[in-house]
Amino acid sequence: MISMKSTGTFTGAGVLTAIAASLCCITPVIALLAGSSSIAANFSWIEPARPYLIGLSIAVLAFAWYLKLKPAKTNDMDCNCETTKKASFLQSKTFLGIVTVFAILMMTFPLYAKVFYPKPKAQAALAVVDNKQQVKFTIQGMTCEACEEHVNNELSKVNGVLAYKTSYATRSSLVTFDKSKVDEKTIEAAINKTGYKVKSYDFMNAGNTGVSFYEAPLVCHAAPSIGCGSKAKFMLVDLEKYNDAVEGAWLNKAGTVVAVKWNTKTDENKKVEIINTVSTNHNIEFTTLAETETVSYAKSFPNSLEWFKGKEVDKLSKEEAGIIAQNTIASYKAKKLIKPSFEKLFQADIEKIYADLFLSISSYKDLTTEAYNKVESQIQQAGEKYVGKGKMPHVELCIASEESCEKDKSCSPRSGKSCCDKN
Repeated sequence: MISMKSTGTFTGAGVLTAIAASLCCITPVIALLAGSSSIAANFSWIEPARPYLIGLSIAVLAFAWYLKLKPAKTNDMDCNCETTKKASFLQSKTFLGIVTVFAILMMTFPLYAKVFYPKPKAQAALAVVDNKQQVKFTIQGMTCEACEEHVNNELSKVNGVLAYKTSYATRSSLVTFDKSKVDEKTIEAAINKTGYKVKSYDFMNAGNTGVSFYEAPLVCHAAPSIGCGSKAKFMLVDLEKYNDAVEGAWLNKAGTVVAVKWNTKTDENKKVEIINTVSTNHNIEFTTLAETETVSYAKSFPNSLEWFKGKEVDKLSKEEAGIIAQNTIASYKAKKLIKPSFEKLFQADIEKIYADLFLSISSYKDLTTEAYNKVESQIQQAGEKYVGKGKMPHVELCIASEESCEKDKSCSPRSGKSCCDKN
């Protein structure tokens, strides 16, 4: 028969294996609190065994609970025995419960370890620095998110470091810095201070970041100063579906260039195949930019104010809706169809109608004549809120392209139709 002492043995074993499972992530936090970064990576060798240690810890604690909860065997001889001595606190269910909770906290430590790190200082805006340089550091010893936070914490202290993106999964840190204030050797030393070691580093540029730039005709006809989000969105999303080859796809704000960041293992033939397939599917012609032409785009990429990734182009669609609404109101004012008292309110209504249309479609092909006829009806109803039911003059919307508006004179303001592409 297994005694209570054995139950305590299983309890202790469960705690020890739980701690061991996350020791590689616990030590960086201890290092930070103790002010001794050198011990941070001492237990990184445990990481491969982590899943097995977690499994062993769960099994040991489960067996300890089984021993504690199973009914005790009784027989006739028990009547002549002395009363069993009361178990101590260390052998009680309460203590086992406390130990189990502690073990769970240890096993899940990597999930919340970052809360122990101070919040790094705000990263500087990259667009305003002329001397910026980007270097990718390959780092040995990182095993979890706590390791990332430890490296980031040290990088945030380096004067001249503008931005950093550390990943334990790729065992690397991509650091952008002002080369007039700091150099790569100083940054390497800061990373090494954590206890993890920089194995190598590479200077990044448009050629080796895996980013390709393509000229693409995605300018809005209705808002020529920005890209057409409703057309670009589905093309970008389709590019990102090739997630074994593509890390991300962006459209620049002007709607003239698409940037594709490729996975490092994607060969040139695969890139050409993907671009040609997406180009054909969306009837969009991609032209690879020459290296000399990519320089200016590489400087701003991937600034969130200049580049829009995937579904982020919805922001451009909303901006387009605002421009169309402004142009529509201008057309109505020229025809003296609205009063200044409700001009701003009516413009806001029109903007929302167009924004709802652009954000609701599942394909650019959904922007049909029928869809625009519905918009026309909605704008008509919106106008009646201000002038009275049946009193809003009927004004047709022109949904033709810019080229069509040139050929079709019925789109001109004189005809009573509003060609937003031309206003």
